[in-house]
Amino acid sequence: MEVVKVAQYESDTSDEEETFDNAGEAEASIENQWSKYYTNYTEDGRKVYYRCNKAKRRGPQCCASIYLLYHADSDKVTVYETEVEHEHHNDQIRGINEDVKKVIEDLFNDSIKKPKLILRALQTRKINVPTLAQLNNYLVYYRKKKFGSQEISLGELEQWCKDNQNIPINENESFVVSYQIFYNDEEYEDDEDVEDDGENKFRFFISSVRLLNIASMSQHIHADATYKLIWQGFPVLVIGTTDFNKVFHPFGLAICSNEKTKDFQFIFSSIQTGMQKINKPLLKPIALVSDAAHSIKNGFKNVFNNSYNEIMCWAHMKRKIENRICQIDNKDIRKELMEDIEMLQVSNSTAVFKLASSLFMKKWNMNNKQKNQSILDFLNYFDYEWLKSNDGWYEGLQLYTPSTNNALEATNKTIKDDGTFRERHVLSRFLAISSNIINNWSIERDASSVNAKIFATETTISLELWTLSYQWAKSIKDIICIPNNSSKKYYIPARDLQSITQSDLNKYNTKKWTTFNQFKKSFDIWCMEMENDSYWKTSKCNCPAFLKNYICKHVVGMAIRLKYCKPPSTAKTVPIDSEFQAESDGIVFISIERAVME
Repeated sequence: MEVVKVAQYESDTSDEEETFDNAGEAEASIENQWSKYYTNYTEDGRKVYYRCNKAKRRGPQCCASIYLLYHADSDKVTVYETEVEHEHHNDQIRGINEDVKKVIEDLFNDSIKKPKLILRALQTRKINVPTLAQLNNYLVYYRKKKFGSQEISLGELEQWCKDNQNIPINENESFVVSYQIFYNDEEYEDDEDVEDDGENKFRFFISSVRLLNIASMSQHIHADATYKLIWQGFPVLVIGTTDFNKVFHPFGLAICSNEKTKDFQFIFSSIQTGMQKINKPLLKPIALVSDAAHSIKNGFKNVFNNSYNEIMCWAHMKRKIENRICQIDNKDIRKELMEDIEMLQVSNSTAVFKLASSLFMKKWNMNNKQKNQSILDFLNYFDYEWLKSNDGWYEGLQLYTPSTNNALEATNKTIKDDGTFRERHVLSRFLAISSNIINNWSIERDASSVNAKIFATETTISLELWTLSYQWAKSIKDIICIPNNSSKKYYIPARDLQSITQSDLNKYNTKKWTTFNQFKKSFDIWCMEMENDSYWKTSKCNCPAFLKNYICKHVVGMAIRLKYCKPPSTAKTVPIDSEFQAESDGIVFISIERAVME
């Protein structure tokens, strides 16, 4: 039997080899594209295998590889490398492709910052989508690159304020109007700022030339603080004003380490500093609109020594009342009490409010015969909190000034939705974000911008109001006109009333009410005053609609009736909604507050 020797197996791929005198030279020859994979020990020596690092370690490996043989009988090391071509594709490269990174950055700068929204946008554009973990890691890197480090020292903050305090040529560019930095290891003339807890404190106010110019035209100021913008919990203080269309116009924003009296005093004094920097007269506001926070009111008082009215936000006050009134056990009494308070809120002057308030307390105290303890508790609360401490919540306190802070609070919501996208940012990064917010506010109010928010110095009459006014002007109500030297007063029957008796007119003018129901009866008559030879839009009416919106159908309708103006033709053809048709027809509404609007 013939014996045939079987040949040894030889691989189809040949290896290139290179021998070095020592391990250091051999290891230095290996390029960065190789990573250690595993080690084998053989009779010839130790073999260290390397893999191509362009393929994932735990995924399919590239066919190309190398290994180092550390000879057992000498110090020499031989490098063996396969001659096969690399087999991997771009999608196997670790991390995110550079082109995809550029798209992610563009999306981020276009205000698409949520990871899931970015992934969705990449899928829509049919771009290779990274994993959520990869995207999150890259966003962390890009935020640091764009906004800087997450940490900032008090000294670095002070330097940032110094670097950004010069007034820019561009009216829309933000700058630091004023700043204060307090170190806990230094002494200050006014040590009230550092004596509370001994911690470092800071305050800085950012604005632009355009926003400060708008501030110079304001007669009243809104102020509030908002949170959930900065990780460290620092409040952002926002102040501004509203125009004749009740559109809010911010003056700027301040970031402080607290929201105490000194902090609000700082932001109000910063406005005066801003007026000086742009060569405008100092502000002399006639009203402050805020909630019941003593820090805001005291800070305002410390800066503006002139006479002014403190307007308590009606929406804020109403929520407080509704939360407290529910403690009264009788549902019908709760409803009537709330309706009476709503009637008080539309008082058209301070004298009327004070008289009506006393009649309200008299009615519900039942001449000191009230026995229901829950009602008595509520009346004591209402009298102290909303008649003695914070009584500025009625419409007639200050003409052409809103009775709520809703416009500013809506701006706070916009900051969170559009400025920070509901993300909390560390202070160091919020510096850049706040500057962008100021810049955007300014651009929105630039007359050259599309859909610019121009500060309105005159109320805009909507088509809906023109239509209501035209319908009202055609009504057959008997209106009494009483002229004097400078103006004419028109007494107008309200709701479904067609005329006013002389007796009712006398009672209306004397205002000698003895019961709360007599006060409510006064809402049967509205008084509109129109100055002689004056522009009709400057007319005033004491109806709640005018007090809330600075214009009403009585003013416009009387101007139409007297032929001072003509309604647009579209106002004569637009159909009236059932609600507004009811108003024109004099229907009494279920809601007391809605009824007095007529």
